[in-house]
Parts: sequence; C-alpha cells; structure tokens
Amino acid sequence: MNVKDDGGRTHELVSELGTGGQGSVYTTRDDRYVVKVLRLPDEAAREQWLRRLSAVRTLPLEDLQIARPIRLLQRPHVGYVMERVPSAQPLASLCQVPHVVDAPGQWFVETGGLRRRLTVLARTARLLGHLHSRGLVYGDPSPANVLFSSDETVSLIDADNLRYASKPLSERVLTPWFAAPEVYAGKSGVNSLTDAFAFAAMAFQTLTLVHPLLGDQVSQDDAEAEEAALRGEWPWIDHPDDDRNRSSAGLPRALVLTPGLLALAEQTFGDGLLDPLARPGLSAWEEALWEAVDRLLACPSCSAEADHTLEECPWCGAGRGPYVLAEVQVTDQEVTDLAATQRVPAPTMALATVVVGTDGPRYVEPRHFTGEAQGARHVELMFKDGRLSVRSLDEATYTLRREQRDKDDVPVEQQGKPKRFPLAPGRSAWQLHLGTLAGQHRLVTFNLIEERQP
Repeated sequence: MNVKDDGGRTHELVSELGTGGQGSVYTTRDDRYVVKVLRLPDEAAREQWLRRLSAVRTLPLEDLQIARPIRLLQRPHVGYVMERVPSAQPLASLCQVPHVVDAPGQWFVETGGLRRRLTVLARTARLLGHLHSRGLVYGDPSPANVLFSSDETVSLIDADNLRYASKPLSERVLTPWFAAPEVYAGKSGVNSLTDAFAFAAMAFQTLTLVHPLLGDQVSQDDAEAEEAALRGEWPWIDHPDDDRNRSSAGLPRALVLTPGLLALAEQTFGDGLLDPLARPGLSAWEEALWEAVDRLLACPSCSAEADHTLEECPWCGAGRGPYVLAEVQVTDQEVTDLAATQRVPAPTMALATVVVGTDGPRYVEPRHFTGEAQGARHVELMFKDGRLSVRSLDEATYTLRREQRDKDDVPVEQQGKPKRFPLAPGRSAWQLHLGTLAGQHRLVTFNLIEERQP
C-alpha cells in the first residue's frame, strides 16, 4: 500500500512493524521513516485525534528517545510519518515466540538471551520513568511500541499516545494484553500506575515467554474467559495460593527471574492486580533489571548467560566456570583506620555486585558509582587464567591497595597498562578504591568462586 503525507511525499509501506490499540506501524522503502496508519471510526474521532496530536507536538520531549510525528497523512488515510531508528526492532521480537519455533529456550538464547532482554527492559523502564517525572504518561505501552537497536538503545514510537493523566475514556485506547485491568474494564483512565502495570506485563512476558494473566485454563476457554482475566478476575499464573490459572508454557521462572524480579512480579500481579497503589513503580523495576544484568555469568561451554547462582548452565547442562564477585561498597577511611588499630572488621555497606567471568570484560558503570544509569564507564574488570586485571576508562586515577597496607598502593590510570594481580579462591586482600582514601568513598572488593561441575 502507498500513502501520501501532507508534504506531498509518497511512502510505500513494506511490512507491519507492530499493532497497537489504535492502528499499525509500518516500515517503508525509505529506511529513515516509519508510518503509523490509524483505525478511527468516524470524522469526530479523527478531529479528536488531530487535537491530541497537536498537543503532543508541544510537549517537552526533545531530549528523550521518542519518535515524534513529522508529517500527517493525506486523506483517505489517517496517521503520520515518524523518523525511524536504523535497524531497530520491536520488543515484540523478543517476547513473542514464532509459531514455527520448536525449542523456545534455544530461540530465547539465539535472539540475545537474558542480557539483551534485561538491558532493553531496563532502558525502557528508565525512558518511561523520565516521562512520568515530567507529569506525562505514555498511555499504551506495548511490545510493538518499544524499539531497540543493535546496541540495545531504546526508543518509543506512537507518540500520539502521550498525555497527562486522564479520566476514564469513552473510547478506550489500549493494547488488550498490556492494559491495566482498570483501563481494560473502562473504570480508569491512564496514569503512571497503569503504565507501570503495562511495563510489568511486557517485562514478564519478555523474560519468561508467557503472559502473566493467561494460563492454561483461560487459554482453553472462550474469549470471555480471556477478557475476564484481563479485567483481573482470575489469579495471575504464578499466584502462590491459587492454582486455577496455572500455565504450562514459558521458561522456568528461576532460570530467567532473579528473586528481586520475582518479588516485583508478585507485587504487580498479586496485590497490585486490582490495587494500583500496591504496584511497584518503574524505578524499582529498573533497579532490579540492572541488578539482574550484573548477576549474569556466561557458560564456558555454550556461552549462553544465566544467573551466577545456578549450579549448572540451564541451557546446556554444563558446569559453571570460575568467576569473580566484584562487590561495590561504601566505606569510611577513618573508620577503617580505627578498625586496623582495634583489629576488627571495618563496617561497609554493599551497593552492587558485578559478576566477572572469563568470557570478557565487565565494568564499573555510572550506576554503580553515582547511581546514574547512563554515562561513560569508569573501570574495566577482566578475569583470565586466575588473574584479575583492572583499568581506568575515564580521566580519574584510582588506587589498588592491599587491605591495611598502604605501602602496596598501585595507581590505576587510564593511559597505563591494566593492573593485574592473582586471585586465590575466597576473598582477596586487594581492594580497588574509587575515591580519596582520606574520607568516605566507594571501593570494590573481589571474591573468587571456583569452578563447579554438574
């Protein structure tokens, strides 16, 4: 199909990128653009949509990765043209298993595995959170509206969904599987907590390959059962005390969800199913998703990644290779000096743990250092042949020190060679100090975990 925009340019639609509550988004012959074609019932709906789109164009979105409308479509079509992120794919490509796939686990690994999914979801949560911080809601989050590129950069399309929190609408604008129950039932308009529910449903399905509300019984019954489940009238599929809606589909939860992510899912689809105020917000999801990324360990046999606490690789059954737990802590040097004189351990506060395997470098990121999710990396960590190497990646010089032995201080600089030191099983005496030694600062401790056989 060809459509023409209000500037006179013709766009040849090639394939459907995704379908949402109001219409479909299509790729075009020109890789720079995508086109959304809406399904509106009448002229009154068209005029209402045009007014909303006009309001969207005035919203403060310049610094956010949101594809804004650049041209409207000419009649008889209703819709608009957006700029496209080159080579971007919809999140749907990671959470909807093609019907021709016989081995969902293998497909899961081949399409990026856990690291890609966790990273894309964490960045999506952050982007939606930025919208909420400006008093805006997205309105219709769905896997078709989230695009990611090869470097896991995330952007949102369908900007006409954006609005301030709304009252219940006579015309519901939603994607059924990813609408909060109160929105699906027409009892509520959209707000930050309905966005949070939609995100949680996307995250759960992307990681487990099964929808949190559509278990075996609901799927076997008629459409009314599905509608009832989406209104929150059935328990979620992993309810701890109610097994009416269990699902035999999807990946085992313990393989793809950390305890923190499991807890957030329980909050959202348990008490939060019908009580929006019981739902965790997007910041909690972002934090738990990044924590899950830091916990990943690559299998030395098949290279697929899984949580480091699993006894064997869940994808091939091989034993787990050796790895290092790099724990970012906060300490106070004055307290440390006092502890040295009294021969008692210095109190510390753990902030994050980064798993460093033998498959490649891991990093001390801004989120470990300052709490910011973005920015240049600070330190590179590599583990190979029983030795750990550390290297500064920014302009700062850090200090590698043996505990309570300042004469062994080693500077870790950006221009110098990586500093290497051997590790024996257990906690290392070496610490990487990320700040001035004379006061409170962050440091990284290292703990070598030996190889485990199945």
